[in-house]
Amino acid sequence: MAKGKKTTIRQIKLLSEDIIQINEKEYVIIEGTEDIETAITMKISSNGNRILRFTDEKKKATIDVKRDIDVFKYSFTDTHRASRFKKTQDKSIITANDKIELIENTSSHINARAIISKYTSKDSKLFDKQASKSNFYVSVESK
Repeated sequence: MAKGKKTTIRQIKLLSEDIIQINEKEYVIIEGTEDIETAITMKISSNGNRILRFTDEKKKATIDVKRDIDVFKYSFTDTHRASRFKKTQDKSIITANDKIELIENTSSHINARAIISKYTSKDSKLFDKQASKSNFYVSVESK
């Protein structure tokens, strides 16, 4: 679907609190609204999210395509390789001595960034003091 193109919603079903099915395709709700199942059209915004429009023109909701994204923690034993990974994100630098840990799986890039922020933001309770030094948090979309 091209940017700006409107799609008429033929079938809409709320599957869970943050997952909605529209025209037999699953989406993640980013910004919800009351009675989200009453949407009549869907339009792609400039950043690639989908905007749902309702009969009440003031009302709208934002959704994104449901994805399968893993958030990994890479822990390096060698500071030289860690600094190279920080610059290039080249996974061939990782050796058997380094540790790769799956932190969490999520369904949208916004959620993945929020998870990474929990470990890299200094005001977070889960802040990792070695973040961006020897530990790196990376999101990878599964195909």
